[in-house]
Amino acid sequence: MHSKLLLFSILALAVFSFNLSFAQHHGGTQAPPVSFGDKKVALGVELSPPDFVPSTGSTANVKVRFFDSVTNTNIEHVTYRVQIYSGDKLLANQIFFDKDGELNFKVKPVSGCQEKDLWRCTTYEGEKDLIVPNALTSSGNDPPIIKGPVFDKSGTYNLKISILGATNPKTQTVQDIDFETSVSIAQEQKLSLSTSQGKTPVTVRAFQDELANFKFDEATKSISFSMPFHWEHAEHVSLVRNDIEIPKTFAPYQGVNSFKGTVNGMPIFPSSLHYDPHSSSETNTLHFLVSGEELKMLAKKAGAAHTMDVVIAPDSSSAIKSADIKFSNGYKATVSYDTRYGASKDVAFTMAFFDSSGTLAKDIRYAYSVKDESGSEFIVNTGNNQNLIGIAVPSGVDSRLVSIPSKGSYVLQVVLTGRGLIDFDSFVLGTMKFDIGDTKAEPASQIPSWIRNNAKWWADGTIGDKDFVSGVQFLIKQGILKIPPTTPEGPASDGIPAWVKNNAKWWADGTITDDDFVKGIQFLVSRGIIRV
Repeated sequence: MHSKLLLFSILALAVFSFNLSFAQHHGGTQAPPVSFGDKKVALGVELSPPDFVPSTGSTANVKVRFFDSVTNTNIEHVTYRVQIYSGDKLLANQIFFDKDGELNFKVKPVSGCQEKDLWRCTTYEGEKDLIVPNALTSSGNDPPIIKGPVFDKSGTYNLKISILGATNPKTQTVQDIDFETSVSIAQEQKLSLSTSQGKTPVTVRAFQDELANFKFDEATKSISFSMPFHWEHAEHVSLVRNDIEIPKTFAPYQGVNSFKGTVNGMPIFPSSLHYDPHSSSETNTLHFLVSGEELKMLAKKAGAAHTMDVVIAPDSSSAIKSADIKFSNGYKATVSYDTRYGASKDVAFTMAFFDSSGTLAKDIRYAYSVKDESGSEFIVNTGNNQNLIGIAVPSGVDSRLVSIPSKGSYVLQVVLTGRGLIDFDSFVLGTMKFDIGDTKAEPASQIPSWIRNNAKWWADGTIGDKDFVSGVQFLIKQGILKIPPTTPEGPASDGIPAWVKNNAKWWADGTITDDDFVKGIQFLVSRGIIRV
């Protein structure tokens, strides 16, 4: 009972943070907040199952949530218009009404539409709302159904969702509130890794196009593959994702827990490769997840290439730490976190939950918070359903990007709240201490060597000033490029002095030190050219 009281005190005293982390990995996306009266509102979309693969008779569940982004509470009595696109082709267009602000509907993919306008093949089933004209209600006994050429092929589907009315079924918004987000649908490929000992079968879930030239290099223990990708359109792609399920018995990856990789010869961020050993008792899943921001940076060098050539290899300089949280009800959580972004804004955590028999605890619900060394809680996440407390984890494994402001020691508090729709008799609390960053003094700058590529591309004219500035801002925000605290002085300057560009070239060539390069970045920050 004490644990339940503790959680309710957290609910009463803390400001909720709705952290959508590894969003596409878990089938969810969130549109940026916008103004609605005196509120900042946001919209989240969740696909279930998150690794949905189209097949005969398959059904996907879609949840659309409209909420106050500050208090993390639902906006009630909402009228939605949902449009689903594949590229520029409209597939579905329907109005829905929901009382609690959480719209739920099903999608049953049907292939073989012969119409030029694919939306003509789409049909809608469900209860008609009694008040809102032309709307299907998701507040009835059964969720509405969209049936047609929706989610019938792999790839990214764009969802354009407009809020036509909110807070009252008869109240329309002064102006439609428009959101745009996306979900990715996978296709499965049965491939193999060839070694001198024979072929090891693997399953690949490709969320864009099929992978080609899938190979394993026994000497470097690297996996390579290629896929079609039009780099000139990279700025319109929010994520490129592939999941590779590798048998735990595959000898070359015994003892491996992290990977590094390149795309068209260019190094990618460590967070783009996430290794999950927990979701299956037979396989480990290697998630390849390259974000839209990173794609924009890579595109400057890739040019007009029409393929993405990927090489992934074990990372010998592993920075994955792991610990167990044991709960009084016999459950256990194995928590792993990636320290390569230590002392940055985002640190990747993975939590695998096991019941008292040691079996993966599927359908677990949990809440968590993080305390700093003073005991102050600066992150609290209890899920987004006020009527069912806790983050629902259908697979038993959850990943979060947790914002850690600085180096130091922290405490992760995890509260088990229930499984499925059933609450535990009393919520169960467990804690784990963890450290971020080296507590010893470090040099003024720490710059991964692969960032030299960006400086070199800028210096040789491959990318322009604007691209270089936005790229550096992104690297600083992610904690990858670390600079000493610098305060802007006066109004922003218009141009970048030639000596800063020269510094970048000399640093890329190894002529000057990291600290000399950082001085140039500090100058741009002090002049307001780079904002951090």
